[in-house]
Amino acid sequence: MFFKRFMQNNTRPAVKKVSQLIDNSSHKQKKYISLMVVPSYSTGKTRTLRVPRSLFHGAIVSMLVITAIVAGFYLRSSYFQRMAYDLDMSLTQTESRYYEFRAYAEQIQDNLIGAAAQIYEELNETEYRAQSALDEKAQQHQTELEIILDQIEEIERQIREFDEDLQTIIDGLSTRGDVIPPVATLVAQLEESQAEIRKLSLIHNPPEDEIEVATVGFLAMGGAVNDVPILHCTVQEHLRLLTNELSVQRKLMDCLESHRALMDAYLRNFPTLWPVRGTISSYFGWRGNPFGGRGSEWHSGVDIPARTGTPIHAAGGGTVVFSGWTNGYGNTIIIDHGGDITTLYAHNSRNLVAVGQDIARGDIIAYVGSTGRTTGAHVHFEVLINDVAVNPIPFMQEYYS
Repeated sequence: MFFKRFMQNNTRPAVKKVSQLIDNSSHKQKKYISLMVVPSYSTGKTRTLRVPRSLFHGAIVSMLVITAIVAGFYLRSSYFQRMAYDLDMSLTQTESRYYEFRAYAEQIQDNLIGAAAQIYEELNETEYRAQSALDEKAQQHQTELEIILDQIEEIERQIREFDEDLQTIIDGLSTRGDVIPPVATLVAQLEESQAEIRKLSLIHNPPEDEIEVATVGFLAMGGAVNDVPILHCTVQEHLRLLTNELSVQRKLMDCLESHRALMDAYLRNFPTLWPVRGTISSYFGWRGNPFGGRGSEWHSGVDIPARTGTPIHAAGGGTVVFSGWTNGYGNTIIIDHGGDITTLYAHNSRNLVAVGQDIARGDIIAYVGSTGRTTGAHVHFEVLINDVAVNPIPFMQEYYS
């Protein structure tokens, strides 16, 4: 098209066609290819280049090869660009994911740090609570220990008091045994019973399996009960020992009370008092006639001179079985003391008790007088066993205080 327009506008003389210039029949020309170079400006000369056909074809092939190579390189470059782009996108995505993962990891780390701080705080709080619980438990144990020690001290005090009371009572009963013969027998039985009960004491008789432990005084107040060493033991064991000892002391006291119940009649009623203070003027047994007559007479009691109106005390507790006038004895009182023992008080100026009245040891029952057959103011005192008069001297052991 360009060529056609060029030829129409060109004022130059007509030129022969290339086909006219080439002799197709010429074999020489078949080996070449003519190329016409037409300049783009009007004053230029048209040139014809004759290129060998083989060179032309080689150039075409080379151009095709080069084009293929370039195209290959282009395609490969495009492939690599696409790969680079994909890799860049992948890297971008990876980087984005990395930052997301990093942010997530930082968040997880923050959460873990927060959780760790919370756990640490909870652990500290738990440890504080545990320590507080331990302190509270320790304080509770200390309080319980103090309570136990107070119990131990109280039990020890009771044991000491029990032991002292027991000893005082037994000593008193033993002394009364010298005055009241039946009491001596009961005191001997009591001491045997007490000895049997004391064998139950773990303090005085520790088990053989505990003897191997060194014996030391472990009581709260120091030393040991009744100066008896106690086995080294824990507070609980110590409390057990003292509780056992307290139980033994209570059994001892119960045993004492049961024996005292047997002795009570003798302790309350057995006639051991002098009816009045004074000197015996006439003893039990045969004596001369106090009125100056010949021969002797049987005197069934003792005479104790005293001023008229002096109070007469009951030699022991009991029940009045007679209170009235008796020939020869005047105003007379008879008291039944139990155990077939009675006492008689005669020549009284006035009787103060009536039949059936209960009398305690030392009560004032009458006043001294000289009623009946008598030579002066005095008390005629008799002791009768099964209504048979016996010598009252062994019974007259003490004065009313």
